[in-house]
Amino acid sequence: MKQPELKANERELIRLIRFFSKRAELLMEEGTLSPEHEQLITACQNLENQLLSHASNRSAILDKRERLEQIIVDNAQCPKCGKAEMLKKNGTTTNEYGWRSNTYRCRRCNLIFTWNRPNNPWDMVKFLEVYIQELEQGQETQQNEELLAHTADAIVQLNDSLSRLRPVLETSDEEVVALDEKEREMDKMIHQFKAYLMIEKIKMDTFQEE
Repeated sequence: MKQPELKANERELIRLIRFFSKRAELLMEEGTLSPEHEQLITACQNLENQLLSHASNRSAILDKRERLEQIIVDNAQCPKCGKAEMLKKNGTTTNEYGWRSNTYRCRRCNLIFTWNRPNNPWDMVKFLEVYIQELEQGQETQQNEELLAHTADAIVQLNDSLSRLRPVLETSDEEVVALDEKEREMDKMIHQFKAYLMIEKIKMDTFQEE
């Protein structure tokens, strides 16, 4: 099974745990280490498992988040030539509503422009909410029955898309908030346990010298 990606402080603590555990086990086999250190060895093994489990969970949440960020695909076209094949992404920009959108350069026209849609699902939800509101307002003055029916169908479809997208994004946001809190807890525990193991290592060195 592939080991999850670890942060620097996690890798450092796991190296220390494995070094300490092997050394402690060797000394116990030689009969030169008190059996009370068996509890410490068990604690080290449990913490290593906890670190690996947390890292796996973090990777899963961040991978899911990255996939969500990429579900919005621009079908951008140059506003001058109307072509898409010569476009190259040129960066991102934020509009007056706070929505992030991609900017492109058309190599055919040497024109830089911002696509008129958000580049992420969170901003797309806000965009669609405004767009639906505009469609509903337009219905009030629209006299053409065919266009009214078409607009009504579009509103239903857009609301359906929003109803399916919102809970997915909300769940992801909740997972990220919980992950951030868990990261702070783990960082604190890693710092404390590393300091504790360093003290125990000094004790062990002293015990050996005696």
